[in-house]
Amino acid sequence: MDVLVVDAQTTGASPAFGVVLELGWGVARASGPELLTAAEARWIRLPEGHQVPRQVARLTDYDPAFAVDAIDDQDAWRRLRALTAEAEDTPTAIHYARFELAFLREWAGRLEPRQRFPLDTVCLHAMARRLYPDLPRRSLRALAGFLGHGVELTRRSLGHVQATAFVWQRLCAALALRGITRWTQLKDWLSQPEATPRARAGKARYPIDAAQYRCLPDEPGVYRFLRSNGELLYVGKAASLRKRVTSHFRGRFNRELSVEMLTQVSQVRADVAPTALEAALRENEAIKTLRPPYNVQLVASDARVWFSDVDFLGATDAPDDGHPIGPLPSEWSLAALPAQMALLAGHPPTDQRRAAAVGTSALWTPGREVFVAGWTAFVARHGEALAPSEGAPRTRLLRLAARLLAAGSLGKAADPSGSASEPETQDWDPERVARHLERAAAQAYLLYRRARWLRLFFDSDVVYREPGSASTRRLILRAGQLVAAETDGVPSVAAPDLAAPRSPTGRFDRATYDRLRVLTTELRRILRDGGHVSMRPRR
Repeated sequence: MDVLVVDAQTTGASPAFGVVLELGWGVARASGPELLTAAEARWIRLPEGHQVPRQVARLTDYDPAFAVDAIDDQDAWRRLRALTAEAEDTPTAIHYARFELAFLREWAGRLEPRQRFPLDTVCLHAMARRLYPDLPRRSLRALAGFLGHGVELTRRSLGHVQATAFVWQRLCAALALRGITRWTQLKDWLSQPEATPRARAGKARYPIDAAQYRCLPDEPGVYRFLRSNGELLYVGKAASLRKRVTSHFRGRFNRELSVEMLTQVSQVRADVAPTALEAALRENEAIKTLRPPYNVQLVASDARVWFSDVDFLGATDAPDDGHPIGPLPSEWSLAALPAQMALLAGHPPTDQRRAAAVGTSALWTPGREVFVAGWTAFVARHGEALAPSEGAPRTRLLRLAARLLAAGSLGKAADPSGSASEPETQDWDPERVARHLERAAAQAYLLYRRARWLRLFFDSDVVYREPGSASTRRLILRAGQLVAAETDGVPSVAAPDLAAPRSPTGRFDRATYDRLRVLTTELRRILRDGGHVSMRPRR
């Protein structure tokens, strides 16, 4: 029979704290080739004065420009009711019904005050809890992925409606095996106490057969997590494939995303690499090429890198005589340096200069008074290095930034405990301004120094020996590309996934930047752990 499916994205957890931001709906059937009909999703016009919280905007990819195409909640409710033929007790499936029902009931009570609530709803989450009691996560993305359907990480109603319809079909097939084929039977079944106790917290049992990862080799390589339908979820690297992959399923994760992903994993594929370093390089190339949904750190939206002038005041996406400093990951990578140099030279702390000096956006800039107090504390703390007798502002600041980076200020700047970041809602005070000035200077200097280092790597030969290994490995890089490798002087064939396409201009692009950055990180690891590294630039 036809079942209405509904999904809502909201600005708050309940009607008391938010409103519906987007609503999606459609008609699904429990079986057959046609999964969903009459599917639609619309942005809902916000009440006057209502703002979309930053976290919600990030999760839904909301842009204020979408308001142009938004419709009123009354219009959305009318379109939804048209699918029910204005009937009462319309069979409706919602993934987590308690959440959406709070908003839908508020709409119904306000827009149709004399009518009985028209939807007779079942909760797919409650159904899955009974059908799959050991499943670690039953969020819509986790449940749909477990059953073989991918859902985008961005929370959009149309994609969620499609996933809800898919899950509904799969759950109906599982119910049929239990003899439940009618709506009334389903409602009765859900009203009964749960027969199977849920899995205890911390004792997650993942769907994958443990034999798949227990038989992996104890060697470096790259592994891939796949859904039951063969779709790629995640690519990772490992010094030991067996230990690393096993740790995913045996460890305890605080991050919801990790458990959500592992709930969907049905297969593991692995490829052995000659060394842990080359496993990291292969991981980078695979992520760039395949773009798995749960790998986000190595996927850049902008393929460009940037080159700055010597005063750090402007940047272009190609090096020239006037912009020799690079490559840099962003046009604004070094923005803290000219801002702090100008302040050292006695220029006023304008809004733009204050934001750049502490490395924040213009929307979260410390006020002038507190910034001046923080700048004064910063100069007093580093007075010897910043004294005018030590040279021009550029010389003084770069020398101080190098010291701050060496002293670990990049990690300490966030707060006294060494945490990596501070919440943007925290108020500014002079000490916090001083910490951010230190951190911004150290971060900019790190990128400045890295740019010089990566240009040496661009055309070079790298020789290294992993800690504990008796073999020496030589990598030959040309135009930022790994073109050949050899072990103890014997050439070896590079793996196909290392043969990434070269930049058409033969110069730095973002893929080259990330590849050489990964290589640098791995070489530092080898040195730190007692291995050997040498590099011979061609020029």
